[in-house]
This record gives sequence, structure tokens and C-alpha cells, in this order.
Amino acid sequence: MSIFVQKINPLTGHNDWVIQNEDYDYHQEVARSAFADMLHDSERNQLYEKALKVAIDKMHSIGKQAYVLDIGTGTGLLSMMAARNGADKITACEAFKPMSQCAMNILKLNGFSDKIKVIPKRSTELTVGKDGDLAEKCNILVTEVFDTELIGEGALSTFDHAHKFLLDKDSIVIPDNATVFAQVVECPLGQNWNKLKDIYNEDLEVLIRIPESIKNCPGSAAVHDIQLSQLPLESFNTFVPPTPVLRFDWSGKTPFVFQRSTIHTLKSLKHGKAQMVFMWWELQMDINAEHILSCAPYWAHPKSKDRITTDIPWRDHWMQAIYYLPQELNLEEGQEIHLISCHDEYSLWFNLTTTLKLTEVDYLNPICQCGLHVAFSRTRIGQLNDAKRNKKYFKLFEEHIKPDSNILFLSDGFHYGLVASKLGAKQLYFLDTNLLSRRVLQEFITYNEISNAQILEQADDLKNIDLDNVNIVFGEPYFTSSILPWDNLLFLYLSDNIRTLLSKNVKVFPKSCVIKAVAVHFDHLHKIRAPLGNCEGFLMKDFDNLILESSNISDDNVEAQPLWEYPATALSQEVQIAEINLLSKHKNPFECRGSIDIKDFRNLPCNGVALWANWNLDDSPKRTVSTGPVGEIILGKKIQWDMYTRQGVCLFSNKLSSRLEYNFTFDVNEGSINFQMLT
Repeated sequence: MSIFVQKINPLTGHNDWVIQNEDYDYHQEVARSAFADMLHDSERNQLYEKALKVAIDKMHSIGKQAYVLDIGTGTGLLSMMAARNGADKITACEAFKPMSQCAMNILKLNGFSDKIKVIPKRSTELTVGKDGDLAEKCNILVTEVFDTELIGEGALSTFDHAHKFLLDKDSIVIPDNATVFAQVVECPLGQNWNKLKDIYNEDLEVLIRIPESIKNCPGSAAVHDIQLSQLPLESFNTFVPPTPVLRFDWSGKTPFVFQRSTIHTLKSLKHGKAQMVFMWWELQMDINAEHILSCAPYWAHPKSKDRITTDIPWRDHWMQAIYYLPQELNLEEGQEIHLISCHDEYSLWFNLTTTLKLTEVDYLNPICQCGLHVAFSRTRIGQLNDAKRNKKYFKLFEEHIKPDSNILFLSDGFHYGLVASKLGAKQLYFLDTNLLSRRVLQEFITYNEISNAQILEQADDLKNIDLDNVNIVFGEPYFTSSILPWDNLLFLYLSDNIRTLLSKNVKVFPKSCVIKAVAVHFDHLHKIRAPLGNCEGFLMKDFDNLILESSNISDDNVEAQPLWEYPATALSQEVQIAEINLLSKHKNPFECRGSIDIKDFRNLPCNGVALWANWNLDDSPKRTVSTGPVGEIILGKKIQWDMYTRQGVCLFSNKLSSRLEYNFTFDVNEGSINFQMLT
């Protein structure tokens, strides 16, 4: 059965009524639980099993039965591993009902139904004793309740409750403990995702200054999870070696502390500007400290101890993270510095000082005070700092802006447009429908004392200005509602709505949007959607079917990903899927069909298609703003992607044939774009 629901259409900006499966929310939640990439992590799986064997053997060696509690069992994998290694009793809990039922089906398929009891509850809801969920307390706990930030999924409260109510005093916990590592670095590339820069012309004269409120803002404490292994080594300088700064004892031998801080006094290895902290963690899986799982980037990974290697386990479920320091700090080689590491129940944050005369401020969790870090994503802040991108806008402005230029900007948070005032434009109008980005833009206008700029809050406000005098309409384009690169075609709809009110001589930029694609072999990204089939010797058909069914109902076949973090080899030339003229009306629907020829390279199978949008500002190829590759695509070589945008990606199972057929449909009236890759 289907129902009507309201959804914001990112292409049109309208609140549309759409037909949706009545169980859509359920299926979306199921599809989002697709942690298959975690289950594809064979090192993780095998370390958990080794630690289980150590714990079970230990209990047996002291004459005790091994009674295992598996919290958040998911597919039941860890419980089945416990059974395979001789556990006497196993109870698994899983609060997400579809997954707990799936676990029961998987246990049955693998012949463990009579050995493992699944309870569809949170661990904090379990009862112990006669007629309880557990007849007695357990003496082995195995669980995986971690995220990139380690404690963001409530690990502290989960372990604390288990020790108080569900476990014997001398129980063994898997993993036994965790250590957080931090490294203070200077990374201008990374700082582009956090701090805006003053805008200069080619003579290095300041055109637009960053307001003090933004420049001095401590930023946001929100973790910036990232694949640090993909950052070029030459893009950052390290001031200290990887330093263990926080230890979490899951074993219960020490009390759980939900809020604390540590200070580590270190010496700077070089001079420079400390800007951020790189963070990752490791798990000691067993009581003997023989099995360690590290989430370090390759250059700090234990496998690189003797010789640096990039051959380390890939994980998207546990990445590394960047924490931006509240303020940059200039350091000298050999200078003593003090790294402050803090956490509460769910998050981490860091600070750096050169003195131990500390105040409460030094321990505060950074909170954005300027609005920038709330209004925009890290990717968008980086985009606003992209010098190559901005240079193209500047050249266009220089060529077309005259003393009588009245310019209408159709983009969200495009403070670079204020450069037009410095180049002599008569009047600037900014249509910015996002409240938070409007506030940031107004701060720029006020701070730079620009008197000829007016912000319009909604399209209806255009009626209050003399559109006939507007002679330039410009868009980056960017809108806060956009997810996929072509979602910024909202520019087309906004400009179409006012076209009849504009002068016939009005100049509109950009002129067209070109959607392109390339067939690729992803090293790892495809694993986030790849079926399991068999995992560590256990059949996972029911899990695969559950996820596939829900994904088909709730997911689009193209999703947004920052592809610079996910290495891929080009298996085709770039292909133009469609070109959408932004200056004229289009027939409806706008359709394109074609094929992508896949080249055989070292027998690498094609497991995805990457898609992006190029915005042609004018007829010059030098003024194309791309959301795709930053260099030429060469068959059989890794693709270098723009780091300040997200691309579209269509993932599928390995394909060995030589051609992919595609259908592209743009329903102009409805404002919907549909890609079909016929694999």
C-alpha cells in the first residue's frame, strides 16, 4: 500500500506531495543498518573470534562454564563465533526488531538455533534471575558498540550498565580496553574545511575581509570523520608523534568515568602553526594483549612500524577524525606544549596551550558562535575557500561587471559575490533562502562596509526590486538543500521563474550544466553495498535479502560520496551523459540514452559508476567549474577527485562485460532526475 507524503524537492525548492510506500520509514531504517562493510572487515571479525577463544578457554581452564552475552548482536556473527569456539551458553540481544528476527533466521540457517538465545531488547532492558531474560549473570561479554569517535554510540553507558547488572564480578570483556591516539598537526588543506580566508585579487590586495566574529570563532566540536590515509603526506606537518591520550577500560576493573580530561606535556618537533588534531583509536581485544585492532592511518599503523606500507585493513565504519583547535597556535621547534584531551559520555574534543596556567575556558567543548559552522558543511566551507574555483568567478566578474551592473545572485551563502561591489558594480541582490547562511552573508556585508548589497529572503521578495534593471544573473550555483551535484539545478528553476520579468539583454551565468560519468573499479567503496553471502564461514543470505529488499524500496540508485577518500581506477573514458542548457526551455521529459565502454585493465571488474556535474560559466572551457576529477582521466590509473564537493556514485556487483547501458531522464515539470545503469 502507498501513501502521500510531503518532501522538499532539492531541484525545485518546493514542498511536493509524493507517493511513498507506507512502510518507507521502516525500510529506510533497515537499509541504513546495512553495516555490511563492517562484516566485510575480515581483520575485525577474526580478531573478535580470537579474543572469544581466549576468553572461553580461560573460563574452561579455571573450571567454569563460558556464559557469553552478545550485546547488539546484529546478524548474530559474534554469537556464532562463540558457539564455534565452545561457549556453553550464549545470549544475544538486539533492540532493532527487524535485525533481531534476521539474526534468528541466520542462526537457524547455520544450525545454531538451539545454542543461542536471541532477545529483542536493549541490553539496559534485560533482566536477570528467575523468569528473567538471563537465568544468571554472564561471565563473558562481547560487543561492538563503537563509532569513529569510539564512544559516540554510547559505549560508556553500555559497558557500565552491563558490569553493574548483567556480568559476574570476574567476567571477561571483549574488547578489553581502548586507547585514543592524538597527533597535533599543521594542515592548510584540512584547515580549508574549517576557517574561511580573506579574498584577494591577483595583485594580493584584500577585497573581502573575514569578519572578526568568524575569524575568532572556535568552530564546532562536531567530529570530522575522514579517511586520513587519503590525505597526501606532503599536505601536513606533524608536531608530535602519535600520542596515547585517553584510555577506556571496558573490563570493569576500574570505575567508568563519563567526563574527564587529561594533559600531556610534549615538545614540538618543528616550527609551524598548530591547527588541528588527528585522532584514531585502537582496541586491545583480549586479556593477554596479544590481539590488537588499530584504526590508525597507514603512516601511523603498527604495520608501518619498520617500513611504511599502505596495505592495511580498509574501514568505512571506523575511520579517523580531525578535531580543529579553537585557535591556531604558532610553535617553535623544541617548544614545550600541553595537549588537553577531553571527553563526555558521547564525544571527544581537544585544545593546545603553551602554558599550564589554565582556566575553565581551556577545557570547554568548542561551540560555533559565528553561525558559519552551523550553516555549512565542512565540504561547503572548503568549497568557499577553493582558490581555483574562485579565480574563475573573478575572471568572469572582471570581464562582465560595469559601473551600471545590477547583479542578482541566485545561490546560498555566496559571500564571494561581494567582490562584485569592489569591482564597481552598481547594485547587488542576493536571493538566499537559508536563514543561517543569510546571517553569515549579512555579517560579511556589515563588516566590509558594503552599502550596495541587499539580501532577499524568498523568491517572492523579487517582486520588491526592479528586475528590469537587473542585467546580470549569477549562480555558482550552490544551495544548502543540495545533496547530489545536479541538485543545484535549482538555479534553473529560480532563473526560469523570473526570466519574463528580466530585460532581454540580461546575461545569465552559468550557461549550461553538463553531467558526466566514468566507469570505475573501487578498491573498497563498493563494500558498503556489497552482499555478504558467506562471512567467516557463516551463511548470511537472510541479512543480504533483508537489506536488498529495503534498499530497493527506500534508496535511490545514485548516492553522494566524497570520492577523493575512496580510491578508484578508471575503466572507461569520461562520458557526457547530458547537457542541460540553463538559458532556454526544455522539452519534457529531457531524456538521454547511451553506453559506457568498459576497458579490460588487469582483469579489474567494474563495480561502480562515478557521476558529476560541470557548470559552464560561459563559452570558455577555462571557466568550467567542475565537481568531478581535477585532472585528466587516464585508463587504468587512479582518479584524482575534487576535495571540496561530493560526487554521485552508482554501486553494483562486479561486472566483467565490456559495456554499460544507461538511461538518463530529467522530468523538468516534476523536477526529478533519474539514472538507470543497466548492468
